[in-house]
Amino acid sequence: MVKSIYSSRVAQHQNPIPAAAVHRGLLITSAIIGKELHTDAYPQEKEKQVELVFEYLAIILDEAGATLQDIVKIDLFFADKKDRALVNPHWLRLYPDETQRPARQAHTAVLPAGCCLHLVATAMLDPLTSG
Repeated sequence: MVKSIYSSRVAQHQNPIPAAAVHRGLLITSAIIGKELHTDAYPQEKEKQVELVFEYLAIILDEAGATLQDIVKIDLFFADKKDRALVNPHWLRLYPDETQRPARQAHTAVLPAGCCLHLVATAMLDPLTSG
């Protein structure tokens, strides 16, 4: 049975969807967005949006009983693919060992006004402890 992960500590979507779902040890996030939690608005600074996206990723993983090392792949959806460079400082901070990084793929997407990035992560958890 699928277990939905909801968090009051991350920006919410307009639609009734969870932050992530877990089934038999497979965790997939919904699109993680870089809105400010208390204003429900995207910061004008793209760097701040990217920072929030990675902060929210860590929160979602924690609430699901996962870690950054459980991630197998991260998909990045950019309004402008030139913004990929904004991700690299966070990537290197989270995954300093190049032999222990998840796969990563960048896509161009039509995103909401003011949004520069959506992130979707896929992780494998221990099925005996993840529900």
